[in-house]
Amino acid sequence: MDCILSGMAKVSLGATDYVVICGLLSVSVGIGLYYAIRGRKRGTREDYLLGGRRLHVLPVTMSLFVSYTSSASMIGLPAETFTYGFVYAMFAAGLAASMTIFMLTLVPMMHNLKITSMYEYFYRRFGSWSLRLLITVLGMLQNILLSAVIVLAPALSIEAAAGLPLISSILLVGTVGTVFTAIGGLRGVVAADGLQGVVMVVGILSSLFKGVYAVGGFGPTWEIAVQGGRVPSIDFSLDPRVRHSFWGLLVGGTFTYMAFTFDQSAMQRVFSLPTARQAQMAYAINIFSHSTYTLTMCFMGLVAYAFYTVNMCDPLKGGYIKNKNQLLPYFIMEIFQDIPGMPGLFLATLLSASLSTFSSILNGLATNTVEDLLQPLFDKYSTTEEVKLLVAKTSVFFFGCISVGLSFLAHSFPGTVIQAAVALVGACAGPLVGIFFLSAMVPWANKLGAASGVLLSLVLNAWITIGGVLYGRRPVPLPPVPGNSCMVLDVNRTGTNMQVFKMEDISSTADYSSTIAWTTIESSTTTSGDNPLYNISYLYYGLMGWFVAFVVGLVVSLATRHRYPPLADDRVLFPFIRKRANVSEADNPDKRGEKLFQMKLMHDGERQYAPVPSQY
Repeated sequence: MDCILSGMAKVSLGATDYVVICGLLSVSVGIGLYYAIRGRKRGTREDYLLGGRRLHVLPVTMSLFVSYTSSASMIGLPAETFTYGFVYAMFAAGLAASMTIFMLTLVPMMHNLKITSMYEYFYRRFGSWSLRLLITVLGMLQNILLSAVIVLAPALSIEAAAGLPLISSILLVGTVGTVFTAIGGLRGVVAADGLQGVVMVVGILSSLFKGVYAVGGFGPTWEIAVQGGRVPSIDFSLDPRVRHSFWGLLVGGTFTYMAFTFDQSAMQRVFSLPTARQAQMAYAINIFSHSTYTLTMCFMGLVAYAFYTVNMCDPLKGGYIKNKNQLLPYFIMEIFQDIPGMPGLFLATLLSASLSTFSSILNGLATNTVEDLLQPLFDKYSTTEEVKLLVAKTSVFFFGCISVGLSFLAHSFPGTVIQAAVALVGACAGPLVGIFFLSAMVPWANKLGAASGVLLSLVLNAWITIGGVLYGRRPVPLPPVPGNSCMVLDVNRTGTNMQVFKMEDISSTADYSSTIAWTTIESSTTTSGDNPLYNISYLYYGLMGWFVAFVVGLVVSLATRHRYPPLADDRVLFPFIRKRANVSEADNPDKRGEKLFQMKLMHDGERQYAPVPSQY
């Protein structure tokens, strides 16, 4: 079945749009080439992975912003609001709370340790390579899964706007992101993020104001959204099965976003700045900018709803888009169809958001590979810096290929892409954040407690997440756009006769059920038997993982406290804990970065050494 709009022409990209898109992709790759040539003489891991720890605060601040504002959120937030209402905007409060907590605790502590991989912290804290490896693998798994969603989001947009097959769209985004990350290193990524950030801001603001203008102003837009039920009342229920309650978005959102903050790609920006104060400044600016971005993209969903209400045509019911995640790019294509280059600019905006986050993740995975997974092997064979650098670049290509492959699987994840991203990160990273807080807040925590907490929490979160996807209750969308003036062109199988119908004249036959029965499909409720855990909101996955990991680790550490030596270096504790902790063997603050500590033999026969300050 082929569909065209009556009153709203079928939209498509023009030559100018393709020039804009190709120009952005070419410049991104060119930036990577520039920094590859410029940095060929330095050729060290520290320069490739951390920019020599000499980057400037403004570009790093912009890089943090575009890394957090992924294409998944750019597409998913409007789709979420259009389908389920403006209530998700309260997630901005949880986001701000999460970044504030980490700005005051994690940033100064981690920066002062002068490490390259954030998972090196766990070796410094517990002196155990096996625990560090366990947590590293879990963190990398989280980022690999997230990168698949990040690559998928713009591919869906390109498919809807340009008609490019999904497989080609995914390969395009994945290839460009992988290439310029591999050749340019962190300097290239940060520089490209600056360009992509400017494109994103221009694209988002121009789309917002053009959409509001098309509806008739901010007042009519809000009024139409309220009348259509897109601004529902806030649900203050404490029931964790409520998908988007006030407490779920605030408290659950805080712990969920901690998972995004406690991430190698974000921490590399912190490590790349000369001082901890500059790193805190970058986070402070992002608290405001990213909260504003979240509210803006949620409001964009209201603008799209008001626009289609005025035109009395729902693009999903009319069959013009295949998936609710294609709503925003199709909406932008319609409002800018008379302005050459603007649809291309918005698609370039989506590509910018995807490439920035994807490149950050790949750069972080390369760091984890070299610094965490292969470091013992490198030390054993006295590997040269040139070989380590080559391994880092090769690993970028390796993880890029894996992410592209998983993107095809992510296409079948139910719900909006923002739900997929939040659920995956919360489920995997919740246990990591819980163990990190245990390590940084409890001086007598030990490696057995940490390992027990993270493993048990991971099993529980995986069970609930998978069960929720397979058997959990599906969210019920709000009523679709009222009225329907969409015209459907039905081409019969012979291709010789064509008839034009209004949507309300079409019966729910098998031929059309996949197109017009979307509300019925989304509204269906899958029973979860006698297990209410499967109906827990995905916003609580991060909190559950945090809580179980922290409590189990605390109990096990307390029970086995007598088997481990006391903490020798209080730099691995949060600053406010450090002031109150009685670390009997704490090192001289003036010489902490220079002296080495050798710990006793552990009960398992593994000889452990206290962490060595970074040499790079």
